[in-house]
Amino acid sequence: MSISYPKMHVQYVDGTTADLNVEIQARIWENIRVEQETAAAKRIARENQSGNKTQFFIKAVTVPSPTEFLFAGWQERVLMATADEAERIQQGDRIIYYVLETQTFVAVATITGPAKEANPKEYFYTVDQESAFFFPVDIDATAAKLTEGVPYDSLELESQPNFRKMKVEAEQFLRITEDDFELLAEVLTEIAEAEEDEELNDEEYIEDDEE
Repeated sequence: MSISYPKMHVQYVDGTTADLNVEIQARIWENIRVEQETAAAKRIARENQSGNKTQFFIKAVTVPSPTEFLFAGWQERVLMATADEAERIQQGDRIIYYVLETQTFVAVATITGPAKEANPKEYFYTVDQESAFFFPVDIDATAAKLTEGVPYDSLELESQPNFRKMKVEAEQFLRITEDDFELLAEVLTEIAEAEEDEELNDEEYIEDDEE
């Protein structure tokens, strides 16, 4: 409605008004623009791959502590797979991380390259085997905490209708449809964006208090 630097007076769709920090709002809008452009670029890259059809999977992982966003391969940005899985999974496939302990979907990822064989211990996996295959991944969206992801029983997955009753094993890949993937990815992206906006708004309130 009006700008009186460094503040701007705005009116929302519901008729309420607020005074916002111009610079922080600019950062929020810039972050949204960059995220949209990045998502579009990734989508185009996947569509331009060698004609291979993108596959969609849930990847089950186990964590040492449900209070920490940390599990094997996460910091290194890799996914472990068996030899059979490494043959059918390919670059460009999309992944939804599912944490067994919290029973939440917590992140969206894209496989960015072919698998490489390595000792699981190099990536802090504690499995009883000396060799496995590891795919590099790019994280597209993530909840801030494991407990703030999408609860396993909050959505119906058409491609995995018995998911709630299944005994899912750690490191298991579960094939899902594109529709189910997009449903989970959309909710997780909204969670991530809401948390990011909340952090920026908290910064704005801190600045206001300092003034």
